[in-house]
Amino acid sequence: MKRVLIIEDYFALADIEALLCTMEGYEVKVTKSGEEGLNAFGEFQPDLVLLDLMLLPGGLSGHQVLERIRADHGDDPKVLVVSALVNASTTPGLEAYGNVQTLAKPFKIKDLASRMHSMLAP
Repeated sequence: MKRVLIIEDYFALADIEALLCTMEGYEVKVTKSGEEGLNAFGEFQPDLVLLDLMLLPGGLSGHQVLERIRADHGDDPKVLVVSALVNASTTPGLEAYGNVQTLAKPFKIKDLASRMHSMLAP
């Protein structure tokens, strides 16, 4: 079973993403901060990370989380940045981390499901 780690501080959206993952047959873990996400990362060993860029003030940003994941784990796992900060000017910099795709908020659930399927396909 594929594993999806969600790092999202907006609880309602995190719950929707988690429900979608469960309905699609993925094992899911939800974390609400960058620090919590990085702590869960090693134990959970996700195949895909859904990462928000704007996390709770005072903690790690999504950019910092992505930098740490890549520094510690290389190009694995795949990361889908789901953020209102995703646009034509930010996407190339995010994709430069390797094995990263982006999805702008707000998004349609079917678009998130489709993107997860394509990223988790064998």
